[in-house]
Parts: sequence; structure tokens; C-alpha cells
Amino acid sequence: MATIIALKEDFTFDAELVMEDSLDAAGAVSAIVASQAGTLLDVAKVLDVGDGIVEGYMIIDIDAIDVTVAADLLYKIKLQGSNVAAFATAALIQDLAQIELGAGEMLFGGTAITSDRGLAGERYVVPFRNEKGGTVFRYLRVYTYQEGTGDTITHTTWLTITRRKGK
Repeated sequence: MATIIALKEDFTFDAELVMEDSLDAAGAVSAIVASQAGTLLDVAKVLDVGDGIVEGYMIIDIDAIDVTVAADLLYKIKLQGSNVAAFATAALIQDLAQIELGAGEMLFGGTAITSDRGLAGERYVVPFRNEKGGTVFRYLRVYTYQEGTGDTITHTTWLTITRRKGK
């Protein structure tokens, strides 16, 4: 697949850095209905950023989201790192950046009167670094965590890299 690079709202967009597209293998919209790792056309997406430190932004474009179906809806979109490409061992996976969306009372520090967060068409920009606690993580993936009943979300999440340092 050829890389397509374009500027999109002051961020460099590179098709190779798309981490989740909420599409099935045929290219039709496929809502995420349970916690899962990011996919492109239903194929798991893991990005090898090499040995050095990488900094940038995780850009999350919400296509559709249910936040008001029930008061127990919570979505966490995370950028995770590992030094094993398979992401098979939970103890070797670190959350590097994340955002919470959903019912207000389910958000960190939220209460019954906290506003719900997340609407179709919204964009969230989350800074990240592939280093945590002195460990540099070579492999990155997006993970959508879902909690609640009746929850569905579709989003396109991609990375833009602003700095590479080291090896």
C-alpha cells in the first residue's frame, strides 16, 4: 500500500499511521461492540516505530457513538506499547495515552451530574510518547475498551509523529 501524506488540520496525515478504521474486510462500516485492539479492514494493526523515542499525537475522529443509551457506558481509547509485536502477554503491554468518552458518571472523577462526553463528528487530539518509566516501546497499537450495555462506537484513529529521537 502506498503512503498518502497530506496536511489535515495542521497535522501530517500518513495512511500508514492509521491504527483503527471501524471497517469490516469488505470496507463497510462495522461498529465496535466489545473491547478490542485496533484494526484496519478487520486486520489487527501494530506499528513498529523502531528502537528510539517517538513523540506525537493520537488523533481520534468519532464517526458514531452511543453515550446516552444507558448510564453505564464507558469507552477508553488507548494507545498501547509493547516490545513484543504480538501483544500476547498482558504484563508486557503498557497504556501510553488514553481518552475517556461516555456517560458522565462513568468518566474518571465524574458524578451523576457530569455531562456525557462524545459526539459523532468530534475530534480528540491526545499527545503520546512511546516511553514510560524509562522503557521505550517499539510496537504500538490502539485499543478500544468498552464497558456497559448497548454500547457501540465507530472511530478513525491515526497517529502523527512530531519527533523521533535516538536509534
